[in-house]
Amino acid sequence: MKNLNVVLYFGANLVPRLSTFVLLLVLTRLLSMDDYGMFALIVVTGEILDMATGGWVRLFVLSSESKDRVPSAGRLGRALVLTVASCVLSLLGALLLAIVQPSLSGWFTVAVAVYVLAFAVLRLGLTLLQTQQRHGLYAGVEIARGVLSLGCGVGAVLAIEPTFFAASLGISLVTLVLGTLACAVAFRDLPWPYFPRQGYRAALLFGVPIVSVTLLAQTVGWLDRFILNHALGPASVGLYAAAYALARQPVELFSGSLNPYLFPMLVRSYSSEGREAAGRVQSGNILTLILLCGAVAVGIALLAQPFAELVLPEAYRVEAARVMPWIAFATLFASLKNFCFDNAFYITKKNWQQFVSMAPPAVISLLLGLLFIPQGGPQVAAIIAAFSSFVSLAGSAFLSTRLLPFTVPWLAIAGLAVSFGLASAATLGTRVLLGGQLPLIILFGGTATFIAVYASTLSASGFALVRMLDRPWEIWRGQSAPTATAESVSY
Repeated sequence: MKNLNVVLYFGANLVPRLSTFVLLLVLTRLLSMDDYGMFALIVVTGEILDMATGGWVRLFVLSSESKDRVPSAGRLGRALVLTVASCVLSLLGALLLAIVQPSLSGWFTVAVAVYVLAFAVLRLGLTLLQTQQRHGLYAGVEIARGVLSLGCGVGAVLAIEPTFFAASLGISLVTLVLGTLACAVAFRDLPWPYFPRQGYRAALLFGVPIVSVTLLAQTVGWLDRFILNHALGPASVGLYAAAYALARQPVELFSGSLNPYLFPMLVRSYSSEGREAAGRVQSGNILTLILLCGAVAVGIALLAQPFAELVLPEAYRVEAARVMPWIAFATLFASLKNFCFDNAFYITKKNWQQFVSMAPPAVISLLLGLLFIPQGGPQVAAIIAAFSSFVSLAGSAFLSTRLLPFTVPWLAIAGLAVSFGLASAATLGTRVLLGGQLPLIILFGGTATFIAVYASTLSASGFALVRMLDRPWEIWRGQSAPTATAESVSY
């Protein structure tokens, strides 16, 4: 059953992310660069508003209901009130953006509002299904959303008009329909909700720090697009967004697919066995994330040029090859922060410390962006993103490990370092040997070489790669030991 759950959650996150990745690539050839930039801004704005005002509701429900498949009527009613309130705040945020940046008004505001509403409904349905541990239905909804969003997004552009509004509306309507279906299925096995007047203080104490942190995180991760749009126009956003998607999505395919399974496991381990057991899980989590996401980031940095030449129109390629390595590592740093260290704040209910960890990188990102992006364009924006993400990771690691300390074996660290080094050297050698060949051949040859050398070296170093299917937190062969050895790094 554990194996099946890992596969279900991996597929539920892989398919939508892969579909988004493909959609962003296809739209570079169907939309003008200006329209593509506006579409990218819609997705960014929608994600910012949805994550900032609504993401914490999901975490609160999962944290408070992790032991009960069927929440009480009062808790269900409270979750509905919080969901509606967060959706209203998101819609107000869309209107505020139109006032602050008049160029992002009109149909842009309408598209963002529909996007936010659709994903609020979807998030509610998926959260309830996850609370009920109905993993198959959860995966089915997400996989269907991925496939249908791709088809409807492209179909709307081809059948209606090649504009950012048509593409966005196609995605949002599919999401709204599937979210409504998920809610309908989940509510069939739930009690009739009771809307209590009390009990919101704990939710707000849990959520306000997360909202604050999310806004700071968006300053680090997404503000650069709005600076680019204001200073250089939507075409520059289009160039940056295309390269960003190429570098970001492959890394997040793995980190985002693992977290919905790893986080509930961390919560259960902490609540039932205590801090020491949760620390062992956390140690395995960071090794798995570095092993998978680090490999993808390094591979993108090594093969950025043939990757861009293969999938992007000619007008995008040069800038994309410059931007992609920086964004790959920015995404790696953000994944380690979001899906490993930040989870310690959530399970220990110390979310204000997460806010403290995010303030310095947010200020750095804002100041450097305003100073240098208007002159340096997309490449400078990518460099600032990588630097800010690293500072953010360092702050989160420093504070969270005071709450949930864990150890990582020195031999595991050495094995990862050697594996990365040998695989990178072999990949560079393959690129030299295949120089002058078609981009597809270079990309395929380099990727195959990296995977072969990397996997074999990891296995020889003591990693049990097969455990990723059922026990990703025990990927190191000594990970299941009850206590840490002296040969480890303490956090």
